[in-house]
Amino acid sequence: MGVFDKAKVVSGLGTADRQPYVCLSCRSAFEIQYHSCPACDGYDIRRAKWVE
Repeated sequence: MGVFDKAKVVSGLGTADRQPYVCLSCRSAFEIQYHSCPACDGYDIRRAKWVE
């Protein structure tokens, strides 16, 4: 883990093992936000922290 990665984890802006986006149709998690879900072709992908 680099210095900037450690700073993101400590500040709460990012975590090393969490996936920040989730598809509300099939509950698949992703590291990047897709326009449509690659697993189910759904269009409702949101930030995980907004859903929880």
